Amino acid sequence: MLALKSILALTVIGVLPAEEATNDQVQEAVQRSIPYIQEKGAWWIEKKKCVSCHRVNTMVWSLSAARRNGYEVSDRLDEWLKWAADASLSTNEKGKVVGLGNKEGVAQIVFGLDRDAEQDAIRQELVALLLDGQQPDGSWQPGGQLPAQKRPKPETASVSTMWLTLALVNAGPSDESAPAIERAMKSIKESPPGKSTEWYVVQLLLASRRNERGLRDQFVNRLRSQQQADGGWGWLVGEKSDALGTGMAVYALARAGVKRKDPAIKHAQQFLVSTQRDDGSWTVHGTKANRKDRAQETSVYWGTTWAALGLMASLPDQPK
Repeated sequence: MLALKSILALTVIGVLPAEEATNDQVQEAVQRSIPYIQEKGAWWIEKKKCVSCHRVNTMVWSLSAARRNGYEVSDRLDEWLKWAADASLSTNEKGKVVGLGNKEGVAQIVFGLDRDAEQDAIRQELVALLLDGQQPDGSWQPGGQLPAQKRPKPETASVSTMWLTLALVNAGPSDESAPAIERAMKSIKESPPGKSTEWYVVQLLLASRRNERGLRDQFVNRLRSQQQADGGWGWLVGEKSDALGTGMAVYALARAGVKRKDPAIKHAQQFLVSTQRDDGSWTVHGTKANRKDRAQETSVYWGTTWAALGLMASLPDQPK
């Protein structure tokens, strides 16, 4: 156990949280992140016109969660959601449906949809894309540039499979999705322990959603054990804490039913509140192997959307 003097020294340099963030501070951090998420996301849509870069997905998901929880968001959100869905369902110059190369992004767009007749119809069209391309072993291959991430390629494939499976489970059972989910779960359960916090996060989200209490408790405990002294998690287990890993972890813990006053939740909140930049974003190093040693713009964006999702989930009576 650290001596009192050592604990005080660590607190001063920011390794241990000096105090707990208040609910007001957490809410303020979420609201400050929204203009950044909107501005950079809208720019991506209007200038890049790209839905397959695994970016617009967390934009519409985080902003939809913010709107449901009473935060002020742009009145263009429904327009952006429709654009993301239409772009995913469109065909490219090679005649291929765009969303088939971006299934992880499609899954997270699905998470952003509301439960009403219009968006339920969109959800069903997007879910049909998720069902395409499942491998004989029950997995799906990761899309785009995800295989270049700084973790083993089989782990990236496993994480992609988990996200797609979670989206299918959340969308509700159907004759088409039920067997696909069971095949996928067999593949997921055979996946070796991951090197990324994300691997544990999606395992926990799936176990919680499927009401597998033993697995839920197992992954809650694993995430707790991986939390660092400063209150955060790295996107890779054991790496320097960042908003991407921390946002994901606190989101999953809160969704799994960990109490909002739990020390793990409170320390994560304090880490995120204390490390937010003036423009509402958070610094995150690249997730690709060749960009891991420096902050990278797309990772900053992912980290900011995930920090917002995690902070919203960690507040009392949330998320909706």
